[in-house]
Amino acid sequence: MAPTTRSQTSSLPSTPTPPPSKRTLSTSTLTTPSKRSKHSPPSSPNTKPRILILGSGWSGFTLAQSLSKTPLSQSHQITLLSPHRTMALTPLLASAACGIFDFRIAEEPVRRLSTAGRVTKYQVHVSSIDLKWQVVKCRAAVGSNGDARLAAEDGVNSDGEEGDGHGEEAEFELGYEKLVLAPGSETNTFSTPGVLEHCLTMKSVQDAMSLRERILDCFELASLPVCSEERQRELLHFVIVGGGPTGVELAAELDELVHGHLSRIYPDLEGRATISVYDVADRMLGQFGEKLSEYAMEKFRRRDVRVCMGREIEGFEIGIMSVKDEGEVKFGVAIWCAGNKATSLVEGLDVRKGEGAMQRVCTDRLLRVLKPEGKEARKGIEDYFDNIYALGDAADIEGMSLPPTAEVALQKARWLAKHLNSPIQNENGNVEGEGFKYDQKALVAYIGRKDGIVDGGGKWTGKGAWLAWRSGSLEWTRSWRRRAMIVLVWVMNKLDGREIARR
Repeated sequence: MAPTTRSQTSSLPSTPTPPPSKRTLSTSTLTTPSKRSKHSPPSSPNTKPRILILGSGWSGFTLAQSLSKTPLSQSHQITLLSPHRTMALTPLLASAACGIFDFRIAEEPVRRLSTAGRVTKYQVHVSSIDLKWQVVKCRAAVGSNGDARLAAEDGVNSDGEEGDGHGEEAEFELGYEKLVLAPGSETNTFSTPGVLEHCLTMKSVQDAMSLRERILDCFELASLPVCSEERQRELLHFVIVGGGPTGVELAAELDELVHGHLSRIYPDLEGRATISVYDVADRMLGQFGEKLSEYAMEKFRRRDVRVCMGREIEGFEIGIMSVKDEGEVKFGVAIWCAGNKATSLVEGLDVRKGEGAMQRVCTDRLLRVLKPEGKEARKGIEDYFDNIYALGDAADIEGMSLPPTAEVALQKARWLAKHLNSPIQNENGNVEGEGFKYDQKALVAYIGRKDGIVDGGGKWTGKGAWLAWRSGSLEWTRSWRRRAMIVLVWVMNKLDGREIARR
């Protein structure tokens, strides 16, 4: 029998019936038989099957945006859970931090998805997931775009002051028919002491804002008449830990900002600023070919950007980094770009996970989450959850080992949106198909001063590579509005300099 396409309006698998002591689940609310629980949302007439998306990063945002434009948004309730109001366009954060354009260009409001009423978004932290009863426990995440959490126990805000009494009312549960895990990742400190207390990261627009302020603060402090030359050099030493694309592009942007712009408005400090890139690896940009990596490091050295490879960082204190075999290194600002790890939510899930420092959720080629090894054999059932998918940094396809990049997240989200709308079933009713295939794009990295490197479709460097990187800035945006804003800012910067240091 030939495979058939399942109707887009067909109902999804029903939620399992809980025991009498459990609350009765629906696709939109949780209620008790007698009265509504204070931990549940109020009753709603919407009883459509719910597709629950956890996370508003590259994969979660793109999936929700894609599904909102399909017939599935009419037959199902699409709900997005995220502690953030906006999605950070991470490849643009370094440029925003260094004054190339406004921070608003480097983020996309998540709520724009629901303007047509096709996607519901809740600004919450997901505390836990009950895979058996298909329930997600949530807690409100209001304040500072998800960076400040409600103290539900005593009703105080992040500053320790009296809050508005949200408390337990801000906790609730949601049932789902299909679940998409896209929670992203967290900064991996590799148990290095002092990283979280004394280093900045580059994962959000708030991080980029903090970096810009710290850079300007260091220059203002160094310009004071009471500051010695030695102290000036310490304050104007900018350390980047991590020799991957994020660290390298940040070093390139900082080099341009410090030596090409700020040196003009702080002429007394010219020649005092230093940028250093540290990494435990023997070379930066390990994803690229060795010749391209050597090219980038040589260009940095010629510009007096210190390339410190093969270094082991032992810890951080206020203004001091301890390096094995090098001793204490004083700095004004340190940015940690050394790696990511799984979120605590992912760590607590009873699913199959990969090995290594970042234990990512394992999926099959249809992006379905795999059950722990041996569990399916004991019960004689499939080795995957047929209603749970995983995307983005938190997930990997077993046997493929794809990198946790924005490009992989985008391609998976677009593929899953099509798959959920038109799943192919065999004669037994099981979903089948070739599954996801990753289309490897050329790797592009900016190394500053209108220079870059490209690995893919040939290996090339120079101005052409820089133009390829610049065009990528337009492709990463999620709307025509931001593309227009970027082009306009480029023109204004050319005519009048960056806003951070105008001519």
